Amino acid sequence: MMKLTAFRIRNFRSIVDTGWQSLSPDNITCLIGQNESGKTSVLEALKVFYTGIISEDILRSDLSLPEVSCRFSIPQGWLLKVTDNPGTELKELLSGLSHIELTRTWIADLSSMIIVSGEISQYLDSLEDAWRIYLGDVTVKLEQEIGVINENERKLAEMASLESEIRSKLPAGEVKLKGFRWFGKRPAEFENMPDNVAADLKNQMAEIRIKREEISADLRGKQPMKKAGETWQKMLDKFIFLDNHLAELSVKLEERHQKMTLLMRPLDDEDDQEWRSTLNDYRKTRHDRDLKKAELDRHIALSGYVMTGSTEEEAEKKVNEIIQSYRSQYNSEILGRKYFEYCPVIELFEDFGSLLPNRIDMEDIITGNELVEGYKAARNFLSIAQLDYSFFEQPSSRILKQKIENLNHTLTHNFQDFWQQSIGRNNKINIQFELDHYSASYGDKAGKPYLEFWIKDEGERLYPKQRSRGVRWFLSFYMELKAAANINKEMILLVDEPGVSLHARAQEDVLKVFEDIKDRIQVIYTTHSPHLVEINKLHRVLAVQRDNLDSLRSATRVLDPLQLSAASPDTLSPLQNILGNPAAGEGFSSKKFNLIVNDTGSFYILNAVIILTGFKVKVSVIPSTNVSSIPLLCNILMGWGIDFAVLLFDNENENKMREVLKEIVFKTDSSERNMVISMPGSFYNSEDLLSTLDFKNLILKSREGITIANSEFMVERALPRNFMFSKFLADVKSGVVNISDFDEETLENFRQVIDMFKGLK
Repeated sequence: MMKLTAFRIRNFRSIVDTGWQSLSPDNITCLIGQNESGKTSVLEALKVFYTGIISEDILRSDLSLPEVSCRFSIPQGWLLKVTDNPGTELKELLSGLSHIELTRTWIADLSSMIIVSGEISQYLDSLEDAWRIYLGDVTVKLEQEIGVINENERKLAEMASLESEIRSKLPAGEVKLKGFRWFGKRPAEFENMPDNVAADLKNQMAEIRIKREEISADLRGKQPMKKAGETWQKMLDKFIFLDNHLAELSVKLEERHQKMTLLMRPLDDEDDQEWRSTLNDYRKTRHDRDLKKAELDRHIALSGYVMTGSTEEEAEKKVNEIIQSYRSQYNSEILGRKYFEYCPVIELFEDFGSLLPNRIDMEDIITGNELVEGYKAARNFLSIAQLDYSFFEQPSSRILKQKIENLNHTLTHNFQDFWQQSIGRNNKINIQFELDHYSASYGDKAGKPYLEFWIKDEGERLYPKQRSRGVRWFLSFYMELKAAANINKEMILLVDEPGVSLHARAQEDVLKVFEDIKDRIQVIYTTHSPHLVEINKLHRVLAVQRDNLDSLRSATRVLDPLQLSAASPDTLSPLQNILGNPAAGEGFSSKKFNLIVNDTGSFYILNAVIILTGFKVKVSVIPSTNVSSIPLLCNILMGWGIDFAVLLFDNENENKMREVLKEIVFKTDSSERNMVISMPGSFYNSEDLLSTLDFKNLILKSREGITIANSEFMVERALPRNFMFSKFLADVKSGVVNISDFDEETLENFRQVIDMFKGLK
């Protein structure tokens, strides 16, 4: 249901940010590149996207935490089926999506979470942003209200102080007289106080009392607000304390990660109690901080309604309503976890971790004892054979043996469909298993059943461990993939350097297995081998290289098929080899003019001419595997936008190719460039650039007479053209052969070639 279509990896080993990289739509994607370029890191990043388990050794030197995103295609409308009660707006969004993005992020303790990203998270984030704006507005008002309350309380305190001061100036007991009226004789204390002064003091006292009553009444009405403010301040202080403590612990964890990365020690060191204590403290503090933040947010919203006069009970009800209006019941993490349940299984093929054992007890298979040697391979074997324990309960020994023999034949036949290699000329290997029982000499195991495995040919019958590394690898690989194809769930298989122990033809057999399972399993693999790249399917290729090719400290860069022209020759070496380039570090380049020639022999001859003449203009000679492959090579370079031309000699095959190129490949080219360069009629092939004498002395190194063209002589004698011309180029590079060794005829031919090169633009 979910098919991986693209990925983006950030802060993972040498990778800073791959950007979004699309996978091949036909379910097979190949990563090419030099050693240490970051190919394996791409596979490992996709694996930990699924498992969530990382260690310090994947962290970059700046200790930035990884983030791995995957984009999956899905049937339109499928999200509605797996999302309960999404709400009107979210429902409308989900109904129109035909893809989904999931991102795994890690935090300081190297634990992780899966979140939904892309359009869904943008919508959820917009709700969260609106909620934050609302809480921000309420917080501002809350702070203002608390400020008013605090100011009024300060004024009451000042009034109380002023009233006390005025009281001290009035005679004792006078302030108790109501209305400030005297009856009878005036108190002795007032005998010396002017009437107007006493009256002013009394008026001030009255005004203060009125204001005090007004402010006190207002404060009494704001008691719920004051209580809410005090609670808010306590919560805020607690949240700030937890957040600051979490930041301090994060620094400690970073220091620990740096130390463990340098010491190459594992993350979980059970003997380091201080580390365990810090780690547990971090996780608890983070949990408490998040809970306090949620509690604080809810209290702010509640305070907003208390400010408008709602009772606490009314406010609680309104808070629930406002949360529903501002926030979805889902967030990015909740939906991330929900959709991840449907994610395809992502497995990294463990090379020799699944080797078929010589023997395994039936009891270990039945009980699922994964610790026993060969359990996984034996399980894969039985899965391919579609067997369970009931098969071995057949009461008739004869019938059981016949069924096993039939199965052995079927398994071998299926395996040989993919493994084309033979032992000697004709003998192909056979896979066999047998059911047997331990003899009395095995003690407690006596009489118990076990399975025994053999890989045999006509010459001998050997246990799996007695076979070659290549045979064992391919058999392990074959069983893993075929068994995985039987699993009733989507799967993505990651394979690092498949077939590194295999012969070239056996590597091509690996591709056959990929093709066989690609409708059920997506495959992403890395390789340096040209035998594991199909030149007609360059849409499958992603090139991986460093930004700075001279520094292993530089970041990894991933180039899609349309950007391959920007890759270095070493990165593209598998493609170069397929296309015929025999020299490492050389090949097609966007920084040079590329000249396509008929084969590798011409590549050697023309490069020798360039070296001998000291020609400095940047021309890259590109050999095709043969003349018939020239159109394919032209189409590739045209697709990459690389400047090139084709050099053709005067022979039957290349004369026909000249017409093919004009009619098919360059028919739509509107430029004025001469993209097909024809050598004069006397040059049937590149070796004809040398005079007969120079050809005999410097290439053949013999005295026999030659009465025909050099190229005709090579064909007539069936001489090893590529070998002899590569030796000639080596002699030129080493100085054994130099320009003074050639006669005037050859030198004139060389000048024609160089003049032709000078005309290339």
